[in-house]
Amino acid sequence: MKQLASILILLFLSCHFLNAQKIKQKQEFVKSSGAIEGKNIMDFEINAAIDTTIISKETYSIIKEIFPLVEKEQDKEALNLVNSIDEKDLETNQLLVVKAILEMKLDELSNSYNSFSKYIPLAKNDSIRSSVYYSLGMIDTKRHLQISASHNFEKSLELDNRNLSTIIVLEQLNFAKKDFDKAIFYCEKALKINPNLNNVWNNLGFIYQQKENHKEAQKIFSKIIKDEPEDPLPYNNRSYSNLKLGFTKQAMEDVNKSLKLFPENSYAYRNRALIYLNLKDAKKACLDIETAFKLGYREKYGPDLDLIQSQNCKN
Repeated sequence: MKQLASILILLFLSCHFLNAQKIKQKQEFVKSSGAIEGKNIMDFEINAAIDTTIISKETYSIIKEIFPLVEKEQDKEALNLVNSIDEKDLETNQLLVVKAILEMKLDELSNSYNSFSKYIPLAKNDSIRSSVYYSLGMIDTKRHLQISASHNFEKSLELDNRNLSTIIVLEQLNFAKKDFDKAIFYCEKALKINPNLNNVWNNLGFIYQQKENHKEAQKIFSKIIKDEPEDPLPYNNRSYSNLKLGFTKQAMEDVNKSLKLFPENSYAYRNRALIYLNLKDAKKACLDIETAFKLGYREKYGPDLDLIQSQNCKN
């Protein structure tokens, strides 16, 4: 996310170099950021079309100094320079977005929220306004203001119903609330826009597992495996659905394939322990539970394995 923010700042600044040279044109850009931990956070797009405006020579000189600071991720120094820009230049064009993004990166959340809010009436089209409301929603989420966050995400989607960033966040929020039907709705909406988002497919399969629809989940994970045969995650997830469907042999094959591709996956050891218990091999199950704990299962996923261990493993 921080890398994406730096890219966006540089793009905004590039636009203003053209402004200062009085080159009037429209620029369009699309940038993507990949998923991070556990591939639960999906790829998203930010689309913007920026109409150029003329800025003062003084502001132009400051922008020249900001460029290398942003490239080096010296965000505090860059923000200090942005704040030194004449207020008329700062609050009447895209530089206000640069200020807002830098404040967000530095966790100056109230200031960032105010800067993004001031920019809304200046935005040139609904696509840009949608991205701004998405940013406001993300700030609210960091501040644990869930009602305001939901309002901002919904406003973002109202302005641009193809904003993948917003759609994916709404899927995650509804999953967290255990509103699985709504979470499925947003997954499917994202996949209609871009059917190649395997991270979203994986989320969809996982949601079907929570609904105990393992047949549908199995189909989804098989589709991901076909597309990305070296990704360990769908093998692990499919192994659990196969176990629930009574396909123990296939479940073991899947989880072993997952562990071969990613030996440090504590959740795969948890799933294999469940398979061993299904096969009445408590000794191997308990060894896998211990391995899962050593790999940080409790810290990542909680205490559910402790109960399984207490019921099946001797001290």
